[in-house]
Amino acid sequence: MKFGANLCDEVWAPFSTSVTTACVSAILCVITVPGNLLICWAIIKDPNNELKSSFNYLILNLAIADSFIGLVTEPVFVWYHSSEAMRREVLGLRWLVYMSYFMTSTASVLSIAALATDRYLAVTSTTIRKLSSTSAITASIAIWSFSCSLPFLYFATGFYTLAFIFANTTIILTLILLLFYFVRIVKSLNAHEKHMASVLGQNVQRRGLLREKQATKCFLLILLFFFVCSFPSCVMIYVINLCSTCSCVVIHWCRDLQYLLVLLNSSSNQFLYAWRMNSFRRAFGRIHPFLSSWEAQQRNSAVSQAPSNPADPAIMAE
Repeated sequence: MKFGANLCDEVWAPFSTSVTTACVSAILCVITVPGNLLICWAIIKDPNNELKSSFNYLILNLAIADSFIGLVTEPVFVWYHSSEAMRREVLGLRWLVYMSYFMTSTASVLSIAALATDRYLAVTSTTIRKLSSTSAITASIAIWSFSCSLPFLYFATGFYTLAFIFANTTIILTLILLLFYFVRIVKSLNAHEKHMASVLGQNVQRRGLLREKQATKCFLLILLFFFVCSFPSCVMIYVINLCSTCSCVVIHWCRDLQYLLVLLNSSSNQFLYAWRMNSFRRAFGRIHPFLSSWEAQQRNSAVSQAPSNPADPAIMAE
């Protein structure tokens, strides 16, 4: 089994492969752009003065990365694969597709790792210990510096080797980090639950534990979706680089599907993070009347499902 022995660079992708990739990329573009731009606007404008925190600065960085995916990478994919479907010469512009893909996807994945790190520090520490705003900004700058540098390896290694490096560093290391954080967070919450049961009043205990458990469920959802998208993508990259007997049809489908799985994960980030947080929903409600009505419905639904204890409405607040 020889590395990179059957890459099919000089063979046209099947028409169905190119059309599918172009159509799915166009749909993801429509999903990705509006929500992430709204998140950026909400944090920058901050109409309720409650979004200036290190965690939200990292969410801003993630939203910027995903906005670039929707504004640059996905439209480039639509153009490239539409041209490929019509058998127009596009080989000379592959570098544009690959550079935009690696830059924005790396920034998105590393931003998820930074958010998980902030969450891990907040939950597992015995004292209040989060990334400071300065540290969050520094981390964001470092993420973009690395993300803008990595794609230039393409000119030395080619796409498939760089994809192999990307899978084995950025994606797999982030997945391992998320798994480690999740296990530690669950253990820490169990320990905090036993401690609070012995020293704190019932209302305080219920309020704190419910908030943390809700956040942990959200973290588990993020981990599961990241795994569902990233694991098959990594397997396909291995198939592309190591399968010397696979047909070019299989190689091209693996190439495009591993693209789309990473882009799908980026499109979903907004719904896994900001849109699930009360502070963001309140900010969205102040920005646009339609979103204000939607936020009120969400709030009323949350209140109707909350326990009847007078102190419990505070549980739903952040």
